[in-house]
Amino acid sequence: MDRITASYISSFCLEQLLPQRPADSAFENFANFCMVSQHHDDEFDVEAVGTGGGDDLGIDGIAISVNGVLVSSPEEVVDLEDLNGHLEVEFTFIQAKTSSKFDGGDIVKFLSGVEEFFSDTPILPSNFRINAARSIMNQIYERSVKFKPGKPKLRAYYVCTGTWQNNAYLAAQMSKGEAALQQTG
Repeated sequence: MDRITASYISSFCLEQLLPQRPADSAFENFANFCMVSQHHDDEFDVEAVGTGGGDDLGIDGIAISVNGVLVSSPEEVVDLEDLNGHLEVEFTFIQAKTSSKFDGGDIVKFLSGVEEFFSDTPILPSNFRINAARSIMNQIYERSVKFKPGKPKLRAYYVCTGTWQNNAYLAAQMSKGEAALQQTG
């Protein structure tokens, strides 16, 4: 990781009062914060977004927004439906790598993990944070008749310290993963 990025991460961890942790874990928190903050102005607990660790499906962060609010439990989904009478849903998935290169295998694993997350019959082992997010997702889809203005939005971010070089192979892998996710409806 370059010195400038390392400095940003160090400052971020101090500002967020995050405990000392390995560089890759700190980078995951930083990436999660940067990606989720693009869509949510309100403060949020960046560690609550994190899903990284063993059995994480290649996903380092998941943020689920219902009616503009980041939710952390299935009960919040019910409360927001009762309050607003509809559900406007956005899913944000993040994979963060400290590598200075975009890795096709990591990208495929990440997109496959997102697809597995939405599967009606998941088969891969998943950790408690992935399972908690999946419980929220299941609560949302049980109320799909309340979707407004339409189906949920999905954002998937692969974050690394490299520079995108318009690699045809990687672009094709991302298009393939996007098509698979679109077919799920």
